[in-house]
Amino acid sequence: WWSGDTVAVVTGANKGIGLAVVKRFAELGLTVVLTARDEERGKKATEKLRGEGLGNVRFFALDVSKAASIKTFVSWVETTFGGLDI
Repeated sequence: WWSGDTVAVVTGANKGIGLAVVKRFAELGLTVVLTARDEERGKKATEKLRGEGLGNVRFFALDVSKAASIKTFVSWVETTFGGLDI
């Protein structure tokens, strides 16, 4: 049921299980938003995946413990994708 129009968001995804989930979703053809609190680490993880041919991965800095960060992220997702699926 998914395609490149399916948008998945993975929080805390610059390493470990989160990064593996992003990679797998991207391999399956979904558009994936990799989020991390640390912008530098998140961007590096995103570039690594893009270097592996996974151009459907996007990055956004997100700290889920901060309401302002969540609000900014939600606004960006709605503006950029019209919402999210996963």
